[in-house]
Amino acid sequence: MPLEGHYQRVNTPLRETTGRERLIVRALLVIVGIAVVAAIVVAISTGGGSNGGGTAQGCVRVDVPSTMGGSTIHACGARAAEFCRGPIAHDPSLSGVALPRCDEAGYSTAPK
Repeated sequence: MPLEGHYQRVNTPLRETTGRERLIVRALLVIVGIAVVAAIVVAISTGGGSNGGGTAQGCVRVDVPSTMGGSTIHACGARAAEFCRGPIAHDPSLSGVALPRCDEAGYSTAPK
């Protein structure tokens, strides 16, 4: 059997929210919104971490997947030429990504 007036007692706030509290909540929402927009702009402007974004002329950058995370191979000049002809770039698990990057950078992919 329901108690008389129980619903009103349970669902009545103890006090009203003040204007200052509402202002603080609005200010925090604006700050969070600005932070989200800034994070999106930074992510878009940096290329989002893609393999081709932000690589200098004559450099090769390849993301190497791994069960423990992964790493990035970044080589320029003579080191990039050596990488593109070497066994790592021709490994079956990596060649699908590495060899096109070497071709884009203008390096020979003929094995040593």
